[in-house]
Amino acid sequence: MNQFKLILCFILTGCILSLVWWLANATTNTHKDNVLANEASPQAMKFPSTPSHAAIDLTPQSESHPQKNNGVRIEPTQLPTPRPQESVYIPPIASKEETPSQPVYDGDLDDHEAYNEFLLDQEHGLKRDYIAAVDKKVQRLSQLLQKGINAGLPQSQLNEAKEKIAALQVMQQHLEKELNAQN
Repeated sequence: MNQFKLILCFILTGCILSLVWWLANATTNTHKDNVLANEASPQAMKFPSTPSHAAIDLTPQSESHPQKNNGVRIEPTQLPTPRPQESVYIPPIASKEETPSQPVYDGDLDDHEAYNEFLLDQEHGLKRDYIAAVDKKVQRLSQLLQKGINAGLPQSQLNEAKEKIAALQVMQQHLEKELNAQN
């Protein structure tokens, strides 16, 4: 049994070494070696050193000219002329001072009443911000509604816009009542 394990280890080690040797030689193969190998074969096809754009002409050639390459003629085409560089906006790299988007609780986490007060203040701030933003949003939606009326949009779309405006105003009034009731 030990002899079998020893033979199996030698075979496995040989396979691993062969794989490592093959990978090492596969990565060191250069383009120059490939060109030399291709030049040695009589059927090697020569390629230009720089890529060129080619057009294929499939029109039949006249009988007086012998056909070469089975009627396929490859011609280089003219490359498009480069355009002058357009101005591109590049944002500033310097970072601005980062301010926390939300206030951070600095109190003692064991004081539940203070933390609940902090959360309540955050909720009130959110409601006040919503109430302030509704006026601007309603004004913008009213302008868009007027443009839609002038453009002759279907009545269903106009009604949808009116419903959105009304819903924003109802929510604004509801939040104002909540804030007044809690204060």
